[in-house]
Amino acid sequence: MKEISLTTVVLRTLGRFAAVSGVLALLGWLTWVMLDLKHLQSGFTLP
Repeated sequence: MKEISLTTVVLRTLGRFAAVSGVLALLGWLTWVMLDLKHLQSGFTLP
C-alpha cells in the first residue's frame, strides 16, 4: 500500500465534498425553479 500524505487525503475529501454539495445544490435549485414555474406560469425565473 502506497503512503499518501495527510494533505492529499484532506484535499481529496474536500474535493469530493465540494462536488457532492455542488450537485445537490444544482438539483435543489432546479427543483425549486420547476416548482416555481408550475405555480407562477410566468416564464423562467432566476432567484
